[in-house]
Amino acid sequence: MHDSADDLRTVTLHNGVTMPSIAFGTAFGDWVGATDFQGFLPEQAWRAVTLALDNGYRAFDGARVYGTERILGALLGQRLASGELTREELFITTKLAHPAAPPHINISHKRTWDADKVADIAQRVRDDMVDTLDDLGLGYVDLLLMHWPGSFGENRIGDPNFPRQARATIWRTFCELADKGAARAIGVSNFTIRHLRQLMDDVPEPERRPVINQVEVHPYCRDLELEAFCRERGIVVTAYAPFASGAFGLLQDPVLVAIAERHGKTTGQIVLRWHVQGGRAALPKTSKAKRMAENRDIYDFALSDEDMRAIDALGAGEARRTCPDPSNAL
Repeated sequence: MHDSADDLRTVTLHNGVTMPSIAFGTAFGDWVGATDFQGFLPEQAWRAVTLALDNGYRAFDGARVYGTERILGALLGQRLASGELTREELFITTKLAHPAAPPHINISHKRTWDADKVADIAQRVRDDMVDTLDDLGLGYVDLLLMHWPGSFGENRIGDPNFPRQARATIWRTFCELADKGAARAIGVSNFTIRHLRQLMDDVPEPERRPVINQVEVHPYCRDLELEAFCRERGIVVTAYAPFASGAFGLLQDPVLVAIAERHGKTTGQIVLRWHVQGGRAALPKTSKAKRMAENRDIYDFALSDEDMRAIDALGAGEARRTCPDPSNAL
């Protein structure tokens, strides 16, 4: 939860770890159809992460599947070597267990896997964690997330309980990694209420519940029931694609434009303030230094209740998603 109503810069997770409310996202490429190429473009991270560090970002959200962890590790390593940074100043998130991607998406098959095609799920998670830490050049991450609750294809095992059992196996392995010190906190991503209920039933110790559920949230994509479920259980909701990844013309919405003009801010700043003021963390991503600075400059104003309600109302219809609907995950 946010540490106070007056200081929304940090969130304290239920295990006591403090996390910045805004982290820099490191998934580069296109998967929303804006270009002919569909997939990740890690090379874009070199300049963007450098600019983010120059602009004061110290929290970075990554994933094994993005292919940017080696780049992030190299850039962080340079600044650790020079003494410009210390490890304690950083908050590094990674995600493991991404299912196989659709054939039209250019994502390495070595970075994705379906649980029903893996001989030893727990060992695959351990091996991926070793590779991630090696790429980052770090001894531990601050936050480790299960990237997706399962695959979107047919369950080839035949046992209808297998996807649930696989999630529990991955989660117990995450707990093992946290106990060893490889991760300070563990959570999930793209989990629905169904997925969360099952996981917390299968691993019922209260201290083992996820600290985070990272899901797609923006003014055109809301799941109020899921957000309430997480909030009641002390699970922080983190918004990925907080600007809808540039899709749907979100930042040109007249409602957001009008609110931005009243506050003397950009529409992007209004959306980020709406996220943190609503109790969520957020993961903005940009390659432009000006916008990086703007995305951190959201703590010197507050949205009125009327502003919040107006933005909330934008998501009243059917959710417009840039990523697959997690409810379809097995």
